[in-house]
Amino acid sequence: AVVSTQSTGEFFDNPQSSVAAQAWAWMDIGFIFISVASMFVETTPPITEMAKNDFRVRDGLKYCETITVLYFTIDLFLRGLACPSFCNYIKSPLTWVDTFAVSPYYAELFFPSESGNLDGLRVLRVARVMRVLKLIRRSKKLMTIATVMKNCVSELFLLIVIWTMGVIVFAMLMYTFEENHNAHIESVFDAMWWAVVTMSTVGYGDITPETVAGKLIGTVVVFLSMVFLALPLTIIVSTFSKVYGNRKCMVMKKRQNMIYASGPDDDDDDDT
Repeated sequence: AVVSTQSTGEFFDNPQSSVAAQAWAWMDIGFIFISVASMFVETTPPITEMAKNDFRVRDGLKYCETITVLYFTIDLFLRGLACPSFCNYIKSPLTWVDTFAVSPYYAELFFPSESGNLDGLRVLRVARVMRVLKLIRRSKKLMTIATVMKNCVSELFLLIVIWTMGVIVFAMLMYTFEENHNAHIESVFDAMWWAVVTMSTVGYGDITPETVAGKLIGTVVVFLSMVFLALPLTIIVSTFSKVYGNRKCMVMKKRQNMIYASGPDDDDDDDT
């Protein structure tokens, strides 16, 4: 039974294990793109108006959503049955992603928004975009990025701390010098938005300093943001290179083991 469960788990987690596993993986990707495309299409004004006036359009979108959610639910259920350890399956972040991806449909099914004060459930529809994250299962490179983020928690925390400190300090300085001279900076929160945009090197241009002191502060912010953000990012990039290199070595060793495992059979055939 354990062997059967492990082989079934390989079917879902390793598309290279069989032709049927590859077909299931491509079907999974297809349903993900259909679901996301349907979500985008139903937000366009022409389709929205047609859905209000034509029940066929409205029912078509509903059927598309129902079919995709039904497939995702079956996939979620079968993965749980195939996993050797159900507790580990429940704890997996990808399991929670799959659960949140289908939860809006069932929430609106059992608690329809037309029934009164439950309009807040429409916020759950935002969770539908999490279906895109299901593609992580189908990409080893995306899994590598997830592994890097997990291994670089301390570096990411350091990056957030440095960024937050810079936003607070430079926002207060900018507000002090621009308070009575800049109509766009009426509070520290406005200055914090300017600091966020500037420190991220985006620079929307909606808020700009007007005094000489403010411009000098802006110059210092741009320079220091490049330096401070580059330090932890360098560590993250280095970790990514190590993890990606280790994963490539594991793939090469696995291929070599498969070649060596098939070698004796070929030799026996030659002897006969």
